[in-house]
Amino acid sequence: MVSNLKPRVGEFIRTAQGGMKKHYLVLAEGLLDMGMDVIALCGFSTKDKVQLKDRGALVVPFPMKDTFNPVGEIRSIMKLAWLIRKHGIQILHCHGFRAGFTGRIASLLAGCNSVYTMHNYFPEGFGKRAKVIIAWVEKLLARKTKRIITVSYALKKEADENMGIDTDKMKVIYNGIASPVSTIQSQSIRDKWGVNEGEVVIGTVARLIPSKGIEVLIDAIPQIIREYPGAKFMIIGDGPIMPDLKRKAAGLKCSDRVIFSGYIKDIWSYYETFDIFVLPTLSEGLGLSIIEAMSLGKPVISTKIGGIQEVIEHNYNGYLVTPGDSEELADAILYFLSHPSLVKEYGEKGRAMANKKFNPKTMIQETSQVIYDAITEGCKIM
Repeated sequence: MVSNLKPRVGEFIRTAQGGMKKHYLVLAEGLLDMGMDVIALCGFSTKDKVQLKDRGALVVPFPMKDTFNPVGEIRSIMKLAWLIRKHGIQILHCHGFRAGFTGRIASLLAGCNSVYTMHNYFPEGFGKRAKVIIAWVEKLLARKTKRIITVSYALKKEADENMGIDTDKMKVIYNGIASPVSTIQSQSIRDKWGVNEGEVVIGTVARLIPSKGIEVLIDAIPQIIREYPGAKFMIIGDGPIMPDLKRKAAGLKCSDRVIFSGYIKDIWSYYETFDIFVLPTLSEGLGLSIIEAMSLGKPVISTKIGGIQEVIEHNYNGYLVTPGDSEELADAILYFLSHPSLVKEYGEKGRAMANKKFNPKTMIQETSQVIYDAITEGCKIM
């Protein structure tokens, strides 16, 4: 039962993109609709900040660099602690490892309770020793964190087994997807990018970083177009490895079959354009783009990893392949291309599951209850 309290909630996140950012925006707006005071501490674009302000949030710009610098981190912690006190924040809700580290230390200094949502596995680029240190820090901070939310059971298991975090303190709350909003006709998109009549579009939506496995998809393309020359591949998103991916496509002599769109604002229209959706990710807490594609009835191929296995039931509402195996991925795509009626069935089953299991109202309601529980001592998560 949700209390009549009206807490001042600080929603804290680094300058994120992709699924974490979408989750943050949907949640912040939902908490505002429930009558909470939301202080949005973020480094988002002007457009996103205006969107939050228009919905009633107090937006406090707080940009954070991706690289860790001890002196800069101390400054960020002290600044955030001051802001918590200044704005009378009762509970600080931190999103992701980076904000979770800075935010929870700052909340301790400010005498403020904290809630932490774990969106992904360990950050990229850390060696074995660094991961041991991160796990130790996470375990230490967890003792002072009122509640910890994970976006999948796979992440909860990771936090338990590899970080030693008390499972009684954790609760799984699946991401909720916002209702599709599309303003562009899919045919216009096909015309814009030179997709000819009769060609199929195999699409993906991802931040272009190594962990998303997009290079695995590109490695699979030559095998696919040898057997199905009418296939085109649309890669939606931006990121640091885009130049490398373009060079790989050129080296495999398949650049003419690959479309790199960059960042797209009206993403739902592009999902509508896809005939098949593929996410060959190597690490994933849940996979929001998969859920978005499924909510529109798109047949999905992804990898047997992390929380994705809580979204896709292999050979029922989608298809799962081994992470990093481009040949197996190519075979799966070719199978989809040669079985259109079966693929349509996958898509419809996926749509039904996505719309039921990943409802934004449920996500907002359950998260708000965690916030209330963290403020009112004695409430235990089941």
